[in-house]
Amino acid sequence: MKLTKQRLIEIIKEEYQSILNESKTVRLSGGIDLIFQDRNSAQIIGRKGKITLDRQDAKTIVYAVQNELSIW
Repeated sequence: MKLTKQRLIEIIKEEYQSILNESKTVRLSGGIDLIFQDRNSAQIIGRKGKITLDRQDAKTIVYAVQNELSIW
């Protein structure tokens, strides 16, 4: 079965939605946990504390990383 670009996008969206619906915790390297609380917010918990991110915060971080790494 050939995987088209559109189908890959659909699969990624479905997985992302399932993560958000489950209020899932993702463990990142360095002892950092990323907890998806609902569709519009997430929380990052590390050794030095925790921070809550909303959708606008996430967009700002993605933009900064793309700009720094020249990813478009």
